Amino acid sequence: MLLGILADIHEDIVRLNESIEIFNARHVDEIICLGDIVGFCVPYYSYLETRDSNKVVDWVKETCPISVMGNHDLYAIRKTPVNSERFKYPENWYDLDFSTRKKLAEGKLWMYENNELSALLNDDSKEYISALPEYLVKDYGKYKILYSHYFYPDVTGSLSVIIRDISELQQHFEFMKQNDCLYAFSGNDHFRGVKIFTEDAIIEVKLGEKYTLPDRPLWLHIPAVANGTNQNGVAIYNTDTREIEAIPLNTSPHTYKK
Repeated sequence: MLLGILADIHEDIVRLNESIEIFNARHVDEIICLGDIVGFCVPYYSYLETRDSNKVVDWVKETCPISVMGNHDLYAIRKTPVNSERFKYPENWYDLDFSTRKKLAEGKLWMYENNELSALLNDDSKEYISALPEYLVKDYGKYKILYSHYFYPDVTGSLSVIIRDISELQQHFEFMKQNDCLYAFSGNDHFRGVKIFTEDAIIEVKLGEKYTLPDRPLWLHIPAVANGTNQNGVAIYNTDTREIEAIPLNTSPHTYKK
């Protein structure tokens, strides 16, 4: 089976359409979305006039049999994550004012109000996003794959943590083993290409390159679709040959001044 895998669309309908053209040209059998369907941060993106959250949600809803929740999706509908053992959310989290939430977060969570615009979702889009799972496991016969936006237990990427070192991933690899998963696919970090974490090494597959996955537990990061500050792209994965390909989109990275 040939899988088209994308992540971090962030309302960018223009780059999503480009991704669709790539998948159609390669005749993929199934398209998988790894979260952050919506969420537009002013300093990081430049497509203000073309962003369209509802068109993006409609396409994901109609096309992707597997789609999971990202942290920006949660924020867009003001919902707290189910898997949040590293931070205890008060039940009235979004009833609290921003200053109170920021103080309670103690720097452990991403806070969005300073630079994120409303996703302008209609009711149908809100309902779809609200029903998304935080992770899914799919059986491909000889092995299973875990799909999530980020690492376990922060599978939605809501914590202000970016994994840099393999030592931080012990819980994630244990969760993969508990679910009998050989591989796990995520987004969130907007890498330039596909970044692969093993239990003892990091492998980088640059945009335009291919790599055949070894028969050992792996956590793979897919590049972002959105035209952000890193070069964007998508991935195609062959479940039979286990070859992953990182494909660039025809867009120059956006730059901004801090």
